[in-house]
Amino acid sequence: MSDKSAQILSFIIGFFFFWFYVFIAGSIFNNDVLSFPYIILTIYFFISIFTFPIVSLESGEKTSGWEPLSSKYSLIFAYLVSPIWVIIKIFKSVINN
Repeated sequence: MSDKSAQILSFIIGFFFFWFYVFIAGSIFNNDVLSFPYIILTIYFFISIFTFPIVSLESGEKTSGWEPLSSKYSLIFAYLVSPIWVIIKIFKSVINN
């Protein structure tokens, strides 16, 4: 699979994770995702939709031999930390230049 198609697939998976969060928070827990405490998490997960395709290929390479993080949970983990991962990559590139 080429990098471009993997990024498109990662974007679709990220959108699915965001939709799942909105569904769980809205329907099951009866929370308004646009009210104050939840808007912060909603914004974070919305940003994760766009940072997840950037991080997904790299996270797959880095966690391939890591036994505690099985392949079932590596996508979820990468989705959750992708904004932080991208910020760290930006800071490293700024510091190195």
